Amino acid sequence: MKKLNSLAVIYASEGTGHKTAAFALCEAFLAYNPQGRLLCLDILDIIPPWLKYAVSEGYAAMARRAPWLWGAFYWGSDRPGAQSRAFEWTHEKLCRLYLPRLDRLFAANGTEAALFTHYFGAAELARAQSGLMPVCCVDTDFECHSFQLSADFAWSFAGSERAVSRRASRGIYNVSDSGVPIARKYKKLPAKEEARARLGLPRDERVILVSGGGLGAGALFAAAKSLAAIRGLRVVVVCGGNHRLLWQMEGYFRFKENVRVKGFVPDMENYYAAADAAVMKPGGLSVSEALCAGLPMLLIDPIPGQEELNMAYLTSKGAAWHIPRPSKAAEAAAALFSGGAAQEMSEAAKELARPEAADEIIAKTAEII
Repeated sequence: MKKLNSLAVIYASEGTGHKTAAFALCEAFLAYNPQGRLLCLDILDIIPPWLKYAVSEGYAAMARRAPWLWGAFYWGSDRPGAQSRAFEWTHEKLCRLYLPRLDRLFAANGTEAALFTHYFGAAELARAQSGLMPVCCVDTDFECHSFQLSADFAWSFAGSERAVSRRASRGIYNVSDSGVPIARKYKKLPAKEEARARLGLPRDERVILVSGGGLGAGALFAAAKSLAAIRGLRVVVVCGGNHRLLWQMEGYFRFKENVRVKGFVPDMENYYAAADAAVMKPGGLSVSEALCAGLPMLLIDPIPGQEELNMAYLTSKGAAWHIPRPSKAAEAAAALFSGGAAQEMSEAAKELARPEAADEIIAKTAEII
């Protein structure tokens, strides 16, 4: 088998998941070939800055303030109709204008294969590079969108068996159920006692993590208020990049000793490992990381589209519950710990965990060059 010496990993700074998955793939590639040449690129950097800003900031604004609008776009573009045709036309024009820049970067880097964690330009480049260089699609959620369904990809790496089945229904069989790629640190998490010691959390209290992912979206405030009223419960809130929410919550919980509020944290693995359960949004990367800790999940405020599908997948597998009203998080937590549900959900989460996903993707990519 030829060794993979030069790889391109392409993501989009639309939200945080695509980038996080791309960085996990880069990390896995350098573990596989420390001397390898790596090109890691935000695909939005090849389009005009004003358009990049509109796409990346527009998504963040919709996720935090108007998720229904994102849902309308997601479902409208996933199904045959006028909206999907309009998007395909626009996408094709943009690719024709700007993808040649990517070709030049690949040539300069001697790129032997490309992995896309975002759809923009992916299928078009795969079609253009057919027979020359493998271009592959990597899912960052448990279900795939129609943009990711292309027989032109040299290989598709599915987030779950459901995404494999959807591709098979379209006659796409060059696919494997790899799972969502996450950082190598999730392959071996610290023990709960060690993680709590690192974070300065008590060993003998129940700890619930409240997280809105990298964007800090969702009704974290309402969930935290509800949980804070439970005696003997320690609540740790991670607001991600949502600075406004961080300031608001720091002010509100300043004198509440059982609530700790954090912004973006670089050691999220310690927070997952230290917790007994998590109240969180069902972002593909966040929940994939939490699964590695065997963490029972109470899911809130899914963004319509991919997060709704992630939630449906996790609840169907017994690894999570949906809380329709985040203000009722305390009642859900009480129900979770009143019987054997927490242990059952933890075991289901461990069954679904795919900590080796990034390594498997790199190994398969090396196999097909």
